[in-house]
Amino acid sequence: MSAPLCIVNPYEHGGGAEYQISLLIDALVQAERYDIYYLARFADERERTRNYRIVRIGGGGKIPRLGYSMDAAALYRALSKIRPRLIYQRVGGAYTGICAFYARRHGIPLIWHVAHDTDVARRSLDPGRNFLRVRLEKWALNFGVRRADCVVVQTQHQARLLEKNFARTADAVIPNFHPAPRELLDKSGAVTVVWIANLKPWKQPEVFARLARSLRDCHGVNFVMVGAAAGAGANQAWQQSLMTDIAAAPNLEYVGPKSHSEVNELLARAHIFVNTSAHEGFPNTFIQAWLRDVAVVSLNVDPDGVLDGKQVGIIAHSEPALSQSVRRLIEDAGARAAFVRRAREHALLHHSLRNVQDLTRLIVSRGGSAG
Repeated sequence: MSAPLCIVNPYEHGGGAEYQISLLIDALVQAERYDIYYLARFADERERTRNYRIVRIGGGGKIPRLGYSMDAAALYRALSKIRPRLIYQRVGGAYTGICAFYARRHGIPLIWHVAHDTDVARRSLDPGRNFLRVRLEKWALNFGVRRADCVVVQTQHQARLLEKNFARTADAVIPNFHPAPRELLDKSGAVTVVWIANLKPWKQPEVFARLARSLRDCHGVNFVMVGAAAGAGANQAWQQSLMTDIAAAPNLEYVGPKSHSEVNELLARAHIFVNTSAHEGFPNTFIQAWLRDVAVVSLNVDPDGVLDGKQVGIIAHSEPALSQSVRRLIEDAGARAAFVRRAREHALLHHSLRNVQDLTRLIVSRGGSAG
């Protein structure tokens, strides 16, 4: 008899954390021991085949004004109905605390997986939202972090933050994982510089627009921005200012949101990937770029110092240095080739699907298999 296992996350689809969850589910399904339930407020509305059961929390719709804490009763009821053997929760927030409360009351393990550095930091990811909402989310998250049976981190830096801010040791450090690329890599076209992320203030897409403008003298170079804009009413003034910045860069094309496979196809033809985020966890786009021979340049994010330490990318620290670094890689194909060779080897060694097997074994060891 299969054991019920619940995976809990606000979104079923969307960003890097959700992609990692999808790969984990595939590995768990192959184990043929689990009835997998995915509990999420926002589900993929497309008609498609799933290898798990989706359970909607809170009826969909907009995020409640006071955040995911308002889903406490609905999430608790759903868990009570399923009666899981184990809960796996990713992305820090109110759901972390709700899952921890349920797990403690019912004597089952909760595995919590850090998705972002701010999950284990004192600051919140988005301090600009409703003050009470931010406080509720952070309180519930901290409650959950302290009571989770097992905490998995992506990087040693996150492990240090967990120790510093929560006085607990990470149970496992498991880097993000990706399958080997299936796309045909074709770098014969014009040099293409890409930026890929959802358009959020902390991702700082306006920096990429300014970068494109600063390099408009690089003739024949394409700058491409990929990402979904926030919904109506969310940071509206900032969104309007961003679109003005994009329009002011004649060499920049904004193509809107793309699927994971479409992003990989773009990277298979691209030459340089730029990250402008103020902070991150471990960007999945780094790994996607490394595996597809795309040189990585980052403004601020260098998880565990790997870009600089392993020479698999460039960390700029400032906008002028970002512009200089990208210009160098545009003009020097040899320098690009050296970075992409080291980066591809690094990604294949440290970010393969072997890591998802480590995570699967951890789940089994914590009680997620059938009895």
